[in-house]
Amino acid sequence: MKPHPFLPLLTVLALGATAFAEDGSAIKAPLKATGDADAVGVAVASLKSKRAEFIVKVGKLDAAKTFAVEVDSVIEGSLTTDRAGKGSARFVTPAKNGAALLDFDPRGKLVRVLDGTTSVLEGIVSGTGEEEGAEVNEKVDLAKDDAPDKAKSKARYSVDRKGRRTFRVDVANVTGGPFKVLVAGVERGSITLKGKAGSLTFENPQKKPTTPLLDFDPRGEVVEILEGTTVRFSDKLEAESRGVNVASPSLSEIALPAVSAPNGSSAHAKLRIDQRARKHFSVEIEGVAAGSYDLKVGGATPAVGTLVVAPGTTRAEIEFTSGDDSPGELPLTFDPVGKTLSIVQGATKFFEGVFNPNLTGAGTPTASEPASEFEEVLASTGLDADASAKAKYKVDAQGRHSFSVEIEKVDLGAYTLTVGGTVRGTITAKSVAGQIKGELEFESESEPGKKVLTFDPRGQTIEISNASGVLFSHLLGSGSATGGGGQVTPFDLTVALTSSGADSDATAKAEYTRDETGDLSLELEVEDLPVGTYDLLIGAKASTIVVASASGGTRGKAKFESDPKPGQGLLNFPVFGEVIQIKQGATVYFSRTFPTP
Repeated sequence: MKPHPFLPLLTVLALGATAFAEDGSAIKAPLKATGDADAVGVAVASLKSKRAEFIVKVGKLDAAKTFAVEVDSVIEGSLTTDRAGKGSARFVTPAKNGAALLDFDPRGKLVRVLDGTTSVLEGIVSGTGEEEGAEVNEKVDLAKDDAPDKAKSKARYSVDRKGRRTFRVDVANVTGGPFKVLVAGVERGSITLKGKAGSLTFENPQKKPTTPLLDFDPRGEVVEILEGTTVRFSDKLEAESRGVNVASPSLSEIALPAVSAPNGSSAHAKLRIDQRARKHFSVEIEGVAAGSYDLKVGGATPAVGTLVVAPGTTRAEIEFTSGDDSPGELPLTFDPVGKTLSIVQGATKFFEGVFNPNLTGAGTPTASEPASEFEEVLASTGLDADASAKAKYKVDAQGRHSFSVEIEKVDLGAYTLTVGGTVRGTITAKSVAGQIKGELEFESESEPGKKVLTFDPRGQTIEISNASGVLFSHLLGSGSATGGGGQVTPFDLTVALTSSGADSDATAKAEYTRDETGDLSLELEVEDLPVGTYDLLIGAKASTIVVASASGGTRGKAKFESDPKPGQGLLNFPVFGEVIQIKQGATVYFSRTFPTP
């Protein structure tokens, strides 16, 4: 690419001296001209645990013109050039005035600057196919699996402006060894300690012939440190950033007004954010005649999807998911927030309304709501097995809102109440009539002994914690965690399946999750195996996984759900402690016992 007129400033922003004062990701991704040959552009990301920023900056484009910024086929924002043809779009989290919200992960994604539907600049942000001149620093602390309390391990991947690539893994405060280093289930080398620490570095190009060649890409892959067969450390080489790829789960639902729908019918739109900050958007209609109904977003043509009410029924639902192309799930390639949603049949509008939910729970709840009341038992993380907690929300006949959280059978002391990622107060547990309990109350109108309710906890994650960690984590509005179901603590576990070496280029992984509503999901993914059908064994469960041609290689996926959609298998079998194998005939390509947390 040509020399960039604003490159020095952005290089300092992305890769300055403080970029890795904490684990994080710093990226500079040049954008190549795909329209005007003189156009220049760059995308810069700085992703840290509690704050993140993503900037797209352009130059030498048409003056005083607005261009769309598309990330992974979704229009996320826009920029307008000045008289010199320069412009920028800025996304941040937490949200700030004057900047769009960064609620997506740009890593590994294609970013395009569009003039209408025509791409004028584009490039990959830290991933396969990135442009020459890209700069990357990705650094994570690997989580301890079975390691001493003070043991530590870090992994770091970097690309400098000259294209030199480095991948390094460190361990410290450990004994024994040697320690095998696995990336995506493939053994890549080992670490021999000097004292209580050691490291392994891969380079491309190599500075010394004795340095291992970096001929693989560890970004986004599971990195594991094993001593013998025991996993000491394990984590994805993907820095976590709140709101970008990790989040407090939330749930927002809005009723769409009827336009010409029959009496008694209804339509609802729902947006759920899961613990990995992925968006799950769904629309449901009830009480309508059998037939097909198109869903339009923002008046766009064609429709984004169709709801099909089967004969003999009066209900249908359509679901979309961001960052996921799993069987049975439609990709979320649009942003529904702030858009007009229309459910139509031919030229007839049945329902239409603006989808404008309160995603963060900020702001005083409205006084015009009808009276309502609900109470939920909060999900325990198991940190204190005897403890219990419940939350109650009430709207009285005068439109006054009240919210309370109560804990029982806990240790004496102070507990922090966090709602939607924001600390809202302290619950003090005291001994009352021989029982240890504590309560924190909020009212929309000021009352003695109660805090003023300046937020809406409904649809937000409630956490109760102390110095030992989080005791309760619960999505308010998802139903009680008990009542026959026991604990419903969400988890998200990803493991790399260990390669047998039968195909040294191929990788596979398994992700097992339970979301905030208690639904279970197991997804298997394999890449770079030859095209074909393979046997998939999960303990006693036998299935298949089909590998087909995909962008950059081959890919296959299989998904099982406790509440499956079309194209998905039923998850009614154990996963923890079971051996997972992918094989074809007598050849086993991958095998791994799924760990028990």
